[in-house]
Amino acid sequence: MIRLGENTFVSYILGKRIKVIAINQRLARLYINDEYKGKCELSLILKKINSFEKKEQDIRGMMRDEQKLYSDLGEIIKNQKISPYLE
Repeated sequence: MIRLGENTFVSYILGKRIKVIAINQRLARLYINDEYKGKCELSLILKKINSFEKKEQDIRGMMRDEQKLYSDLGEIIKNQKISPYLE
């Protein structure tokens, strides 16, 4: 999450732009892709966004691991020789 100035926080989660603008120390306005979604508790929404960011990082890491696994398996399958004789 990036803090812009005193009252604005921005994050990108799963391709969506999340913007939180603090009204005061307790309340904030929530925007998703620049569409106003409503008022929320500032501390709670910042914690939730932080949690979503961590989950997204974990998901991306798993996807990279899975892509590498498929790539490695593809190489093994491509390079293997299959005997025409039944075992």
